Amino acid sequence: MKVAAINDLSGFGKCSLTADMTVLAAMGIQCCPLPTAVLSSQTGYPSYYSKDLTGIIPEYLREWRKQGETFDGIITGFMVSSLQAANSLEFIKAFKSEHTIVLVDPVMGDDGITYSNFSKELLNTIQEMAKEADIITPNLTELILLAGEDPEKIMSLKGDDLIAEIRRLSILLGGNEGKIIAVTGIPLLKDGVVGNFIMEKGESKVITAQSNGIHYSGTGDLFAAVFLGECLRGGSSFEAADLASRFIHESVMNTPRETPPRAGIDYEKNLKILMK
Repeated sequence: MKVAAINDLSGFGKCSLTADMTVLAAMGIQCCPLPTAVLSSQTGYPSYYSKDLTGIIPEYLREWRKQGETFDGIITGFMVSSLQAANSLEFIKAFKSEHTIVLVDPVMGDDGITYSNFSKELLNTIQEMAKEADIITPNLTELILLAGEDPEKIMSLKGDDLIAEIRRLSILLGGNEGKIIAVTGIPLLKDGVVGNFIMEKGESKVITAQSNGIHYSGTGDLFAAVFLGECLRGGSSFEAADLASRFIHESVMNTPRETPPRAGIDYEKNLKILMK
């Protein structure tokens, strides 16, 4: 099996393409990286070098089509700009077939706040990407943005009211039809417990995991890569979420408390969890 991974490559931070390539390889799946940018370290570091590679996406598209390549999966992550998102959307449309599972991770913000590169044009294009996706893996903020609603109002909800609203928004995005919606990192009422809300064909489940309260770089990328890999191996969406949650939980527990969150989690020794 082959997956085209449209994502950035960071020297430090254990995220994006680093996560995609290592996780998918452990799961027995070839990762074909399409780097959208190269960075000396992910953007959570105090300083970093970044080179935007938006222009190479059409070049990869042309060369891979010329070679007659096909993909069992396509995964997308952080988009630098609306142009980069538009080029990625064109790539998805060019290579998507009835046998291709497309996962879009709509990286736009967190904790009710959008990232510095966010724009209305970027949102519009990522919404179009989400329409092409079979799997969408937003956090709560990104789910609200995709649905075109007000983050401030919904982010204030708690408990069952919050889960009910997440279910409503997931249905708006097609979770009761053909799409799988996996909303990650939901704060629950119990201390130190986070949840992932999964919906497929209208059926939903909240999968919980214990957290150490630290927000590490790259966990969303790891979750998305494991989720896609398990779905490609024939697992259900609920099995995929359970495997991803267990993998990340074990890795977080193995990460020394003194590790800076921007450095990511110590997941390498736990890749064996993903192997079959």
